[in-house]
Amino acid sequence: MTRVAIQGIEGSYSEEAVREIFGAEALVLECEDFETTFGAVVSGDADNAVVPIENKIVGPIAQAVDLLRSDAYHVLDRLALKVRHVLAGAPGAGFEDLVSVRSHVEALKQCRKFLDANPRLTRLIGTDTASSIKTVVEQKDLSCAAIGSRRAAELYGAEILQENIADDIDNWTIFYLIGN
Repeated sequence: MTRVAIQGIEGSYSEEAVREIFGAEALVLECEDFETTFGAVVSGDADNAVVPIENKIVGPIAQAVDLLRSDAYHVLDRLALKVRHVLAGAPGAGFEDLVSVRSHVEALKQCRKFLDANPRLTRLIGTDTASSIKTVVEQKDLSCAAIGSRRAAELYGAEILQENIADDIDNWTIFYLIGN
């Protein structure tokens, strides 16, 4: 079984990219940050990693691109994945009651127009999109929502409050499959 490191948890776009490349058979190693994700390949804890490199709206994912520049990694494949951000809250949350929104910094950037149109929403940086949704549901805070995928919202029992909130409805992210 192939072991694949990702930055994020189950339900993240990175995990979705792994499933597109390898199917359900891959063992996903969840990592908190990009350094740990890349390091898992070097240490042999993972056979490969799947990392976001570029997004249609925000361009290069700087931290991942910088780490990829090391001679330790080879790009083995690439995948363009459609990214459809939703705003998700804990069950019972209402859009009018929100005061903050949590997500990965890159997802917050991809939804800048939506967030600018709703200035009452304080932006909170989360580890990744899926863990942001999971946190909002676990904390049962009806005043905080998260930006992530429909799949993550369904997986963690969140209520979808708004759909397609990215600045471009035809949003995508390029993921690289890397190895050493």
